[in-house]
Order: sequence, then structure tokens, then C-alpha cells
Amino acid sequence: MGYGDRAPIPDPAAETMSYDAKLSNDRDVLLGRIREMEAQISRLETDLDRTSRLATLGILAGMIAHEFNNLLTPVMSYAQLALGSPDDRELVTKALNRAVEGAEQLSRIASAILGFLRDDDQLADAEINRVVDLTLECMAKDPQKAGVSIVRRVPDGLRAAIRPICLQQVFLNLFLNAIEAMRGRGGELRIIAAIEPGGIIRVMVSDTGCGMSSEMVARAFDPLAGSQAGGPAIGREPGDAKANGRRGHGLGLAICKRLVEDAGGTIHLNSRPGEGTTFSVCLRAAGQAQSRRSA
Repeated sequence: MGYGDRAPIPDPAAETMSYDAKLSNDRDVLLGRIREMEAQISRLETDLDRTSRLATLGILAGMIAHEFNNLLTPVMSYAQLALGSPDDRELVTKALNRAVEGAEQLSRIASAILGFLRDDDQLADAEINRVVDLTLECMAKDPQKAGVSIVRRVPDGLRAAIRPICLQQVFLNLFLNAIEAMRGRGGELRIIAAIEPGGIIRVMVSDTGCGMSSEMVARAFDPLAGSQAGGPAIGREPGDAKANGRRGHGLGLAICKRLVEDAGGTIHLNSRPGEGTTFSVCLRAAGQAQSRRSA
């Protein structure tokens, strides 16, 4: 710029437009990053659900293997009996029928386990009785063999607005907790469901076991509570002093709580030492709720 030349006068309007453009660009970048983080959180939640399912299945592995062995032994014995007496038609027919019954039961257990590991994104609601059946089949071993009787009062056709695989995961954790709390002493596992005013389905899962202290109740849904509450005590004999209180995996109940709340429902716990434990799962009836995640 030569002597006597004047400096260009800034254009306020141009500066304002430049500032606004920068703000708009920064906003777009920030929104893009937020969407990326939301997508990543969604993927992590899905991975956590699957990991939790695998962890629950790991808890069941020993029980399932033992029950498979118990069922396979008579299947093989009946088949061998039929092979050893081919001329005795009545005996062969009876032996083969028993073998087929055992094989069908094994198939039902295997199908229930495979279904538990499979996603069902297309299914938006769950038939309560069907999910209870699948959950009990997943457990393989009849609870009555552990001295636990099942009291079940669930109306037919009762459908809740939650994915079946999610409700099954919730039930599996609650049933295992209840049976563990009654291990060595027996008792009742009660599964009672009813529809309440306002289209709310309440499912209560109760046991007559050892119960929980107020401190354990307060931390039951805390994923950082470790083994203080929330799942079965694995690898301990019933007489072990550490097993006399309700112990397990807090992450299990934390996942249950999130699955129920994602469906727009609630889960509550009521327990006292020596008086058993009751979990109340409240969900809207099918067709009357929208998942919190999709809202």
C-alpha cells in the first residue's frame, strides 16, 4: 500500500456473515459427533446385552451339561436294549418310544438355549406364559429336583410390550436368583401375573428363601455392587457360610433393570432377611406402550 492509500474499511455485514457461517459449521460438526456417539452407545448397549446373555448362559452351563448327561444315559440305554432284543417287538417299541421322548426333551432344551442367544428385533411384544415356558426350558433342570415347587398363576394370552428375548433374560436372572436363595432348604418359586388398571401388566417373581438385608436391597441393581446381590452364588456348597446370604452378580440385575426400563416399565424389589424376596416387573400391555429408546 503506497503513501496516501487508505486501509479498506471492514464491512460489518460481511464479518457477521462470516461469524454466523463459522457458528453454523461448528454446530454441524458438533451435532455430527453427537450422532456418532449416540450410535456408538447404542452398539455398546447391544454388545452388553449379548455379553450379559452369554454370562447368564455360562452360569447355566454346568446345570445344562449335567442334565444332558442324565437324559442321554437312558436314551442310549433304551436304544441299546432295542438293538439287543430285535425279535421282541413289544420291548423294542417301548424302548424306542422312551428313547424318542428323551431325545425330544433334549431337542427342546437345545432349541430354548439357541433361541436365548438369538436376537429377535422384529418381535415387539412378549406372551408372558410362552416366555416363562422358554425360560424354564433354558434352565434344563426341573427346579423340583432341588426341592423347589413352582406356583404359577399367569392368565393365558397376556402380552407385554417388551421384546421376548429381553423378558426371557429378565426372567432367567430372577428365577436363578430365587432357586439359589432356596438351595438346600427348598421352598416355592411363585410366578404371578395380572393386568392392572391403566393397561399395566405386573409380573411378580417371589421365593421363600433367605431374603436380603436392607443394605443388599439398596444395592441390588448397582452394577458395581459385585457379588453382593443380583445373581446366583456359583461354586459354593449350600452349607458354606458365604452362601447363606444372597450373593451373586450385581451386573445381572442392573441389566434386567435397564431392559425393563428401555421397554417403558419398572422393576422393584421387596425383601427381608428370612422372609424371602419378591421382584415386581411392571410393563405396559402390548399395543399400549412405546419403548423409551424409540420414543
